[in-house]
This record gives sequence, C-alpha cells and structure tokens, in this order.
Amino acid sequence: WRMPSFCVASHVAALRPHDLSSRARIRPIARAPRNRDTRRRSAPAVKFGTAAAAGSRPSRVPDRRPRPSHDDLIRVDDEASDVRRLRGNCYGCGVALQTERADVSGYVDPDEYETKRVHKQLFGMMLCARCGDLSNGAMVNAVAGQGGARMSQGLITPSQLREQLTHIRDKKVLVVKVVDVTDFHGCFLNRVRDVVGANPILLVLTKCDLLPNGTDSARLKEWARREVETRRRLTLAGIECVSGRKGDGVENAVTAMFAERKGRDVYVIGSANVGKSTFIRAALKSMRELGNFGVPAKRLPTASAMPGTTLGIIPLRAFEGRGVLYDTPGVFLHHRMNSILAGEDIKRFRLGGSLVRYVPRPRCEDDASDRTDFAGLTLLWGPLIRVDVLLATPNAGLVFYGPKGMRVTVVETSKLPDPMLAQAAADRERDSRRAAMAERATTKGAGVDDADADADPDPGRRVRPEEDERLGKGAGGGLASSAASGAASAVEAVAEWRAESASSPAMTTPYSNSDFSDLSDFSGRESPASSEAEPVDGSSATGDGRFVFCERLVKELEVNSPEGSTGARGGVVDLSVSGMGGWIRVVRESRVGACEMTMRVWGPRGLEVFAREPMPTGL
Repeated sequence: WRMPSFCVASHVAALRPHDLSSRARIRPIARAPRNRDTRRRSAPAVKFGTAAAAGSRPSRVPDRRPRPSHDDLIRVDDEASDVRRLRGNCYGCGVALQTERADVSGYVDPDEYETKRVHKQLFGMMLCARCGDLSNGAMVNAVAGQGGARMSQGLITPSQLREQLTHIRDKKVLVVKVVDVTDFHGCFLNRVRDVVGANPILLVLTKCDLLPNGTDSARLKEWARREVETRRRLTLAGIECVSGRKGDGVENAVTAMFAERKGRDVYVIGSANVGKSTFIRAALKSMRELGNFGVPAKRLPTASAMPGTTLGIIPLRAFEGRGVLYDTPGVFLHHRMNSILAGEDIKRFRLGGSLVRYVPRPRCEDDASDRTDFAGLTLLWGPLIRVDVLLATPNAGLVFYGPKGMRVTVVETSKLPDPMLAQAAADRERDSRRAAMAERATTKGAGVDDADADADPDPGRRVRPEEDERLGKGAGGGLASSAASGAASAVEAVAEWRAESASSPAMTTPYSNSDFSDLSDFSGRESPASSEAEPVDGSSATGDGRFVFCERLVKELEVNSPEGSTGARGGVVDLSVSGMGGWIRVVRESRVGACEMTMRVWGPRGLEVFAREPMPTGL
C-alpha cells in the first residue's frame, strides 16, 4: 500500500516550520562511515587573502564570475596610505577599485561605481582613470620604487605584486614566460621555478621586431636555448619568437600554447615592461582569426610603455569556456634602467623603440685621422653610460646597439674627472652622514629637532651640486679646469655631456619630470647650463632642485680572444645594459692578431651590466 501524492504533500507541509521557505529541500541525515580511518577529515581553515585562498575553489556553488581573491593580496600599508579599496577590479590593470583619490590607481567615479554595484557589474566591467591615461600615452606610476618613487599614499610595493604569483606553484597550469629579447639577461627570472614549481614553461621572446634587419629566428632560438637549458639548466616546453606590435610569430606561439596546454589554465608571467599584455592582446586577436569567436574582443588588459601597468591578476575566458588565460603583474627588478628612470624619462630616451647600430671610430672630434686603437678614450653613451677603455689592441673594435635617443660621443679619458676618486669621496661622506645620524639617534632618541632640519634624511641620496663641485676638486680639479688644456671641440663635447648629465633623470631624487634638452642634438655646442656657475642652494642650473648624479662602477671587463677565434658577426662578447634595450659588442676587426680590451662601464647607482655570448643579430 502506498500513500497518495496529495497526502504526502499535506504531511510535509504540516511538518515544515513557518520560517522555512517552500523551496527548501529535506536532506537526509549524513552518517559517518563505520570505519574511522576512512572518515572524511575536515579541511584546515584558510585565512582569506592568502595564497592558499587565492588558489582554492568553492566547494558548493561555483562562482561563474572572475574570482576577486587575487586583488585582496594587494595590501596597503596603514602608515603610508589610507586609500580604502572597494569590491571590484579594473579590467585594464586588475587593481582593486577605489573612489577617494583620482591620482591613485583604481579610481573610478563614485556614481559610476554605484551604478555598476547595483547591476552587479563590479568585476571586469570598469576601467580606472589611470588605465585611461596610460591608453592615451601618459606615463602614470603606481609602484613604489619605480623611478626612485618612495612609498606614498596609494602606491603598491613590488613585494605585494610578487605575492600574487605565489599560488601558481600549487596549481597544474601552463606557464608562458615572456622575455624581452633586447634585454634577455636583464629581465630573465633565473629563479622562476620558485614561482611556478614543476609546471611546464613555454618561453616567448617578444619585441623581435626591434632587432636589426636580417636576424635569423632559428639561430636566435638556438642561442636562447643554450642560454636557458645549458647555462641555467632550465627545461623548456618550447621557444617562440614573436612581435606583439606587428603580430609576427604570434600564430605559432598560440599553436604551441594550445598544444602544451592540455586543458589546463595558462599563466603569462615575466618581468615588468617586457610586453606581457601586448602579447596577450595579440594572442587573443590571433585566436579570433583562427575561428575561436568566444575570445573577448574588448575590455582587454591595458598595454603601455610604463613599467608596472598591470597591478593584479586579470582572468580572460580565452579557451571557449574550458580554461582561463591569466595576465599577471610584472616582477620588478630594480637593477634595470627602466626601473631607475621615471616614465617621462623613458619616453624621452625612447627606450623600447627600434635598435640603432652605431660603429664608433677611435678618434675624437679634433683628431685629423683615426687612432690605432681605443686605448685612452672614453665613449659617452648618452648622459647615462660611460665606457672607459683602459687597454685595447688595434684588432679590437666596438659596436653599440641601442635606442635612437642615446647617441655615442668619443672623448679623451684624461679630459674627464676621475669617477673613481669622486665615488670614493662620496662613499666616505655618506658613511660620515650615517655615523652622525646614528650618533644623534642614540643620544636624542628617534625624534629629530629643528636643529637637525638641515640633515639629510636619506643617507643614500645623490650628491648636491656644491658637493659635487667639491668632490671634483678633490679628484684633481673640476671639469672646466681639466678640459681647458684640450681642444675647443673636445671641451664643448665634454661640457655638453656634463650639462646633459646634470639634468638627466638618473640624477634626480625622485627621478621625475626631466626637462633636459633634446638628446638628438650632440653637435658640440656649449650648453647654457655648463657656461653658468652651479648654484649653491642645492638646485641645478635648471632651478628645479635636482641633485647631481654620482657615477658608479657597474662593470669591469677584460677581453682576451686569441688569434683565429670569432663569434657571431665577428663578435667576441656582448655587454648587455639591463633595462635599456641595448648592448655593447666587442668585435674583432680581422682574424689576424689577438683581440684584447680592458674597459670599465660606469652608470647610475643600482644598474647591472651582463657579459654574455654575442647574440646572433643582423647588421
């Protein structure tokens, strides 16, 4: 005998409490298994906002929206910033939204935010004001340390950006590692396995269109494979050469990505300003051209020349609902030139543009003919890099590959002040300032009274003009006195380089709003800043309070190539300037005789120069 259906319905309605919804289900009582060893253990509690929470998934009802847990990893220090982040993120940079300050990343109009909140469109539907400015060519910084910017309200630290990548090693994904081919050693993350774990890595070399014409992609891939697998012992799933701007090689990279993905999500990682977002935009366009019409065509990540454009992890439904393509924040490396310079100065120097090949001759402007070798000469690569050649054979030559905004000027080393003595004097003065500050801290406590207002709050600051003048005299005389004995053309060249260096972005604290003259004119004319005496009030000739740059020894190299040996295009070794997108190549002029050269490279504080095997590039 079975109870009729209407009786069952009335019986259930009678047992249901008054406050229980009519759509509620009557679930059976869950009983534990008899075997205590097979009893399901409860998962440990995970604190929201950690890497484990970022990589976890909901156990009951899956959320179809992009998970916003990555934005919670971007923390704001209470003592440095009080910007209150709201729910939602910017689809251009991935940062959490805020409506308090328009000059801080993630700002949106309060009325627009309220409208999107009511319609539940807070994730992936709004573009912050900073991304709008970056799309229009402005260089807006949002990361502390970029261009010397100190931690202030709304800035994000590089460690907070790196923390967002810690959960990748705990997931089974495909990692696409993007490397700028013009700065291979400077932007390559040597400890990438600490971030991605055992996941397969597909290496993508971007900005290949910036290399000189005639570069062979096959030889370039083989060179990169030797650098990665042989020297760094890193196993790769493949290597692809692409150009995100022109679209060359993107289709091959997409095909390799689909072949290695095998249903897994894809994370695109790399250093800051290597072209990750540009590559993703080009890859999505190639997917649409191949027939994948479900790929998003708008509301894509913002791509710009400013390092630190992407501030959060951006999910993109690029695999027809069967996986997610993630754009990640760039890892900041402070030894790169584009991390030392500010955004406006990067545009001024045209970093990231096409490379120009320049072959200097061993002669100064006042020389009637070429010298036998480069010994005793200094090559000034713009106002930032100085190369002193101490010893060279007639068979050793130099070739510069760099941006158009960096010209090369050849002068005699004896007509320039000795940077080694100036650096030693600056270090001694810095140590004395630190000792004085430590003594005051121990005697008077942590506070600083009015009498110490003139003390330098930053022990590692740049040297002021009056201090630089005193250091120049201690190093054997100033620039004017050292160059007075030389020819007029050499004096003008050195004076102009000094004027350019005095107003270059590497000499400001922080490096911002440079207003020096156009670097495309190195005609040897006397600069107004060099003809006038330096002010004594702590400001430079431009009157904007800049500090004078104190050069640091970046690299000292001895090249000794025996007779008959040669490298790519006659190259013996490359000196890659990190973050500048260029390198200096020591070449052998002929196969007869040995090629020997000893040089010193000077540059901004913190810059690194890598010696590597010559890259196989065209002429």
